[in-house]
Amino acid sequence: MQPPQQILDTFTNLLNIATGLGLVICALFLCVAGFSYMTSGGNPGAIERSKSAALNAAIGFGIILSARILAQMINNAVVH
Repeated sequence: MQPPQQILDTFTNLLNIATGLGLVICALFLCVAGFSYMTSGGNPGAIERSKSAALNAAIGFGIILSARILAQMINNAVVH
């Protein structure tokens, strides 16, 4: 038995919105980390915090894309 098409459409729309919002937030954090790195003034502590923030943003980007792929796989399994 397949779920109604309206539920699948709603799931797809929510998935698209959440992915887009998450990627925008990751890009924002990456820009903030880059700005922080540029304005660190050679302070080793500030440079390390900036590098850590950039790494965390990149990890978040990977998690969001992985979650998107997993959710799409689940959606395809339910539909077919």
